Amino acid sequence: MFDINTSLPDFWLVYVSVFWIFVGISTTPIIFRVKGQNYLLGIAIGLLAGILTAAAFVAMFAFGDALLDAVGAESALGTLLGVLVANGLAFAALFAFWRFVPAVTVADRATQGGPSQAVNYSTRVDKVAPSWLIGKSMRASLALMLALLTLIPVVWMSMTAFKSRSDAVASPPKVVFDPTMEGFIGLLTKRRQLTDQQIEEYKQRDDLNWADEVMLERGQAIIGQSDYVKRLTNSLIIGIASTITSVGMGLLAAYAFSRFKIPGEGDLLFFILSTRMLPPVVVTIPIFLMYRELGLYDTHVGMVILYTAFNLSFSVWLLKGFIDEIPREYEEAALVDGYTRMQAFVKIVLPQAVTGIAATTVFCFIFAWNEYAFALMLTADNARTAPPSIPSVLGTGGIEWATIAAGSLGFLIPVVIVTFVLRKYLLRGVTFGAIRQG
Repeated sequence: MFDINTSLPDFWLVYVSVFWIFVGISTTPIIFRVKGQNYLLGIAIGLLAGILTAAAFVAMFAFGDALLDAVGAESALGTLLGVLVANGLAFAALFAFWRFVPAVTVADRATQGGPSQAVNYSTRVDKVAPSWLIGKSMRASLALMLALLTLIPVVWMSMTAFKSRSDAVASPPKVVFDPTMEGFIGLLTKRRQLTDQQIEEYKQRDDLNWADEVMLERGQAIIGQSDYVKRLTNSLIIGIASTITSVGMGLLAAYAFSRFKIPGEGDLLFFILSTRMLPPVVVTIPIFLMYRELGLYDTHVGMVILYTAFNLSFSVWLLKGFIDEIPREYEEAALVDGYTRMQAFVKIVLPQAVTGIAATTVFCFIFAWNEYAFALMLTADNARTAPPSIPSVLGTGGIEWATIAAGSLGFLIPVVIVTFVLRKYLLRGVTFGAIRQG
């Protein structure tokens, strides 16, 4: 991609270059708006400044890397220092750039028909200064680029799910490819390999659907449905049931610890927390023996009980912190007005604790949804969830990476939906509580 002798992967050069182009087109228009200049002109100049900054970064890095090679120094530390120095100089240059943009005078603004951009919102005076606006824009650009970086594995997994088997294992990896549903079909069906003669016989048939034709191109015939839908259904049932149970029981326990004087409260809270001190794999064998004797092995009820027990400590401690922030005076006033303790809990505490309940629900559901060790050791067929079954997808000639990516993508969607639905409550978590001590 780049004809530069550098130890830094080309991806990072492209990534940092795109970052500076994005900073240029998002920050420079702010400078032009503050100075009273044309906003569109700021976008154009910002694009040019971003391109020049990216080119300067690549050139500085190439020069530094060549210099390190010439003196025979270790290039790993030099690479990091080169990146930091180049980006630091670029930040400093952009912060100083706004001082050289000419401001439109009052007379010019009067000629243009008034100010080009008025401050029509309530804010602190220091928050309309160019330096503060530039810093805010840079922070936003950095946050966006970091978010895009963290999403690269998800994007790559999504792309792999729509690749053919040959494209999924191609080296170098293919970014541009012909999309296919081969991975999803392989995920949802059972197949068998065909001989050349059988392939010719199948091609003569007129009762094949589009899925049969797709798999026939790989020399395979669909012979039935796979267990993926069943595994995903098990994950939903166990995850939802255990989340509701652990959050419900944890809410009641947290309310009791928060509002009443319980003998040995500290010891009880420590005992509840101690259930999470050992990694799950350590207690898997004893639980397996106990479940086998009680008839809970490979059952939905057994998995719900187990996930509830492990989530309960987290639920109690997290919800207790939220309930502690709700003033007792609200409940006392309700009790004086004739409410029962349960009515006060339902009508006063629950509405105030919605944020904490939502956050706890998301975390408990994610744990139950992603848990692997218990699901692998304590289930066989009836209650087996999706996490242990996805890695076991094997083809006739090796690992089916497109099928695994398709299964992982389908497994990711429910968690994203739950988090998206509860997102406004999660965002309110930092401001939770009716009264804050300042």
